[in-house]
Amino acid sequence: MGERTVWVAALAAALLCAAFPSIGNGVVFVAGFCTLAAGLFPGWRLSLTRHAAALLSGALLGLAALLLGDRFEVRYVWLYSGAELPLYLKLGNLWGGDEGTTLLLAAFCTSLVAVNRVVPWRFDVTALIGAALALTAAWLGPFSATPAEWLAGAASQGMNAHLMNIWMLAHAPLVLAAYAWTLALASPALAALAGDQAIWPEVALAHARRAWALLTAGIGFGMVWAFEDAMYGQVWHWDPVQTAVFAVWCLLGAHLHGIAGWRVGRPVWRWMPLAALLAAVMTLVAMGVTRNEVLASSHRYVGATASPMYFCLAAILVLAGGVMAWYGRRVAPLPQRVVPAAWGLRLTQFVFIALGLLAAGHLAWAYLASVLGWPRPEDLKPFFETLDNWRRGRELPALRAAFAQWDIDGYALAGVALYLLIGIGLVGGWFFCGRLTRRLGWLTLALAAIVCAVTWIEGGPLTRDYMGEGVLSQRIVAVLPRIDAALVAGAYLALGVIAWSVFTARRTASKGYVLSLGLVHLGAVIALWGALLATALNGYSQRLIELSDAWQDTAHGYAFRVTSLAVERAADGGRTKGAGSFRALAQVELKSPSQSVVSGQTLYRDARSAVEGYSGPVRQICEVLDYRYARYANTPGYVLHPFIDRGWARDVQLWVSSAAAVAALEGGPQASQALVVLRVFPFASLLWLGLALASTGALWFATRRPRHGHIKEVS
Repeated sequence: MGERTVWVAALAAALLCAAFPSIGNGVVFVAGFCTLAAGLFPGWRLSLTRHAAALLSGALLGLAALLLGDRFEVRYVWLYSGAELPLYLKLGNLWGGDEGTTLLLAAFCTSLVAVNRVVPWRFDVTALIGAALALTAAWLGPFSATPAEWLAGAASQGMNAHLMNIWMLAHAPLVLAAYAWTLALASPALAALAGDQAIWPEVALAHARRAWALLTAGIGFGMVWAFEDAMYGQVWHWDPVQTAVFAVWCLLGAHLHGIAGWRVGRPVWRWMPLAALLAAVMTLVAMGVTRNEVLASSHRYVGATASPMYFCLAAILVLAGGVMAWYGRRVAPLPQRVVPAAWGLRLTQFVFIALGLLAAGHLAWAYLASVLGWPRPEDLKPFFETLDNWRRGRELPALRAAFAQWDIDGYALAGVALYLLIGIGLVGGWFFCGRLTRRLGWLTLALAAIVCAVTWIEGGPLTRDYMGEGVLSQRIVAVLPRIDAALVAGAYLALGVIAWSVFTARRTASKGYVLSLGLVHLGAVIALWGALLATALNGYSQRLIELSDAWQDTAHGYAFRVTSLAVERAADGGRTKGAGSFRALAQVELKSPSQSVVSGQTLYRDARSAVEGYSGPVRQICEVLDYRYARYANTPGYVLHPFIDRGWARDVQLWVSSAAAVAALEGGPQASQALVVLRVFPFASLLWLGLALASTGALWFATRRPRHGHIKEVS
């Protein structure tokens, strides 16, 4: 009977929200209230959370139906969708706004409570977090009616053009699901800090593995998306949200490395649950940063108001962690025994925690500097002087304000993080080699440390081969020897994990466990190699060309030509302004140094007038090469997507900014020219391969129930 009522509640909620949107916010509020009661009263917890999860799932289905049905009388649909969008993009708008993502995260959290019957205390922290999210979603009003004046002005606002990408169908929901599983670690982590559970529960281990696997995959899809968008043009740039997510990823990694043999009272036993709790805290911080306008960010829900709730929840968890740790001081220490392999895991755990806290510290510093009004250092404003010479009219105050807004000092963060990456590589290689024989572990560690030191002092391949042909800050050029040392340390870890996986898989029945563990570590190292090599050895060429069939040579051995340009003003469901947006599709051909030719197209879309949208070639070069100016020049209706040729040796981007040509075609004063920028990223394929390997290995763990044999003391 219980199962039937749950399904009936979900179906009824979906039908009611779709047919009568005016009651949708009430349905979400009732679900939030039920989840709150479930968190406080254990006797009713299972029934209440199951029905609350059903109501929230039904509300999501109802909102999806409204999006698919172009029900623009609902404010959420009017704000984020458009009638001309394909169905998959309309569905993707379910997480296109603050209201939808908060509702989705609330549904995820409540569903986890509904299926998890192991609660360490009378109060279920995950249920209370889910209740706060659901009540916030009800307050944000995803089912509220569209104001009449909005409907009179336009049929809909349209989708943010940057989100009109198929990769967003995977990136956002994977990250949100990972967030939910990370938040579910708060309850067992608090209980563990208080000493109220002897061992780490298997269900919490499963949650942690799934969170790490989905977050890794979600970050990977986000990197693919960012590589195709002018707002980024590269896979990573320490955006405030990226920095917070990186901290979550590192803290989850620290937690997972501390589980083996964990018992209350053992040496440094508090670090493992502390890492889990901090991961939950940083998850809430990441959600808050995405909705906060204090720092300059490329990830933002414009006009969102939910950030105070997320920051308050994060502060409450920190306070609760302090109270539980104080309460847990009564735990008597267990007899200590020194196990070298266990210390290897602990050292790795400490380094991951240090990485997470380093990222969180830089994020906090940026917020503090912004709130106190400290001036942003001039060395963090690349291209500003160039842009100052090319500004239009009275633009200087706005341009100066944009570059004065604080964000993360990624150069300083990356410089310190390299020390920790070297440490992870050396400790990890020693750990896996030591699992074969203790002597092998110490001998290989000594050899790897010597090679790292020599590489650092004398310089490795990056230091020697760097030619200055790309876009790289001098602050990164200065640490190229450190990057070389990190690559050597990563190679040591990769060789160690390969040797251990192959040798151990031959002797054990748990071949899937061993090989998947090897894939996770090997994939992480390969992805790191790819990211560092592609970033350090990137190159670019630029050319202002006339539209013709003539081949244009570049300094990197490539040649290209733009064979045609098609411009249309047909509505596509994206953001528009005034007379509507236009799309310019340039047909391009790219000839590699080996004389092979590939063809494709680039997209230039703008919701502004074609003539007004043209900013001059120098400004557009800055836009392609530096995400800070791209963020300044961005509007929700403007995108620039390149043609990308992927290969094992390098990935090549061909950017065609055809604003001047479009203006000429539409009667403007400019000549029929196009700015073309070629960017080359050597060994970027290693990044994609590494992410695929790590995600594959992590998903094996995520889909299998933990076994006690895999949680025992490593010896």
